Amino acid sequence: MRIGSIALLTSLVFASPGLAGSDALETCRLERDAAERLAACTAVIESPEFQATERALAFRVRGELRVMAGAIDGALADLSAALSISPDDARAYASRAQIELTKGDVDAAVTDFSAALSHTTQPAARVPLLIGRGHTLMVKALYDQAIKDLDEAIQLNPKSASAYNHRGLILRKKGDLGKAIEDYSMAIQINPVYALAYSNRGHVQEALGKREEAIADFRRALMLDASLTSASDRLKALQGASELVGESERRIALGKSLAERTCAFCHAVGEKGVSPNPKAPPFRVLSERHPALSLREPLSRGIAAPHDEMPKFELSDDEVDGMIAYINSLGG
Repeated sequence: MRIGSIALLTSLVFASPGLAGSDALETCRLERDAAERLAACTAVIESPEFQATERALAFRVRGELRVMAGAIDGALADLSAALSISPDDARAYASRAQIELTKGDVDAAVTDFSAALSHTTQPAARVPLLIGRGHTLMVKALYDQAIKDLDEAIQLNPKSASAYNHRGLILRKKGDLGKAIEDYSMAIQINPVYALAYSNRGHVQEALGKREEAIADFRRALMLDASLTSASDRLKALQGASELVGESERRIALGKSLAERTCAFCHAVGEKGVSPNPKAPPFRVLSERHPALSLREPLSRGIAAPHDEMPKFELSDDEVDGMIAYINSLGG
């Protein structure tokens, strides 16, 4: 969850209790509104009627809410309070480890991830903890230990794209670029819309002197997530600004041609106009409704949001890129 306003942020950090009794505990556990939930957790913490384990839960939940609000020091204090009451709370250890890693206290983060793992037996729950500790060990440059954690995570869940991506990062740090590419490629095979894995593979392709492969990976990464500035910077460096502009124009032209040829019978495909089929939204609103990440996978299968008269068709990767580029150009 992202907190989008200063007022809400302030309410999360400084909320005062507004509930009492059993309703407060239930609200603290389940309420979706962050400000109301934090106020309820505070009520549980400050009320003498609740048991120690219930107060520990409230401390943990309030700590997690404060993390999301950016109140890191308050979150750290809450999570530590939760653990002082319930020292076997794996989730509290994991949350505190993430804060410690953010603050640069890497040794403490390793200790807390290890504590979380010691209190976690469920295989599915161990996977993210192993990934977290492996990443933290990588920050400490303990690459062999980090790889051991990621190996175990992959053994427990061979379909974890995140585990493969993180192991690829460690292998890259070790200088084993060939195996790093194998892991990034496996992450992408598991999750074809994993933008960060494309970007990471692009960096390794570039390091190996594979310019065209790197360009292709950086392009795909940015089509999926335009916020990946490192991919954008490297793509500009590899292609040059004028070449990049020309490629963008080519993709938009391809997408426009495809839209006019295959979609105009139902959709308004230009900058204005009403769709011939009322069930078919105009193309100019699609970028607002569906970011590139959510459009890519269904477009790859030939259908985005099928309506009664939508024809069945297949698009190549280049054509999908073109269609998304054209849709995005209309939304701007």
